[in-house]
Amino acid sequence: MDYEIEELLPIVAELAEKCTSKESTSISYEKARQLMEAVLYCIHQNVEENSLCSREKVSAKEAYRLGYEKLVKKVKETQNFYNEMIVNFKAYGNENYYNTVTKAISGFFMYYDVKFAPQETIITMDYPTICPVTGCTGIDAIAQYVEYISYEQRFLSALPEAYVVEVLLKFQRNYKKQFDNICSVLLRHILGCLCIERKIGGFGTEQDYIRLDKMIKECEKNELQEKLTNLLTGLVENKYQGEERLFEYLKGDVENFVEYLRNGSRYDKLKRVLVI
Repeated sequence: MDYEIEELLPIVAELAEKCTSKESTSISYEKARQLMEAVLYCIHQNVEENSLCSREKVSAKEAYRLGYEKLVKKVKETQNFYNEMIVNFKAYGNENYYNTVTKAISGFFMYYDVKFAPQETIITMDYPTICPVTGCTGIDAIAQYVEYISYEQRFLSALPEAYVVEVLLKFQRNYKKQFDNICSVLLRHILGCLCIERKIGGFGTEQDYIRLDKMIKECEKNELQEKLTNLLTGLVENKYQGEERLFEYLKGDVENFVEYLRNGSRYDKLKRVLVI
């Protein structure tokens, strides 16, 4: 829903009064722009939730109020979800993973300004998730990021911790200092083993890599992608009770994995692509 600037300015003015504790009647251009963005962010919270339910247009002030209430609720729900997840969180020794999830995200909730700057994400989310967080900021970005982290933790927690560390070390000896996605390393390891029907556990031989290379060369790109997707489907169904959201998240790595496999096969570098 579109609102005229005349409808939005009184809300910005009211926020400005609260921001300055009514001690000043003027604010900088930068501050005014920040407050306007805050108003629009809150209005978007309301419009986004109600767009499929109702086409009745409410006033800008009412849309802001409703959006702000939804925003406060989303912050509380996301923080509760994060607090539950962090109890059993494991970084498997990776410093960036640990610092981002245990320190940066908790810092977001500590410093997030839900009233005057809800559009600010504050943290940089240095740990790369399989599916990147795009097209949103503020609590919307953090809520999505925490959800993605929870999927990865769900996937990894079904594997013995010592085994996860062993695979990570095999893939890259200094993985603890790297900015790689840990979940992707393990997922590709498992899918690679399934591709050649090798039992998961321990590590493959030179012959296993030759078999994998042969399989890759015999498949067209779309065939390889379909094969990996089917293997992932079976994996999620058998080990993760067919969790659809987990599957959709992990599937986000398949297309990239196909490209890595094809390039690894083409240049005889499969051992740099995955551990089997």
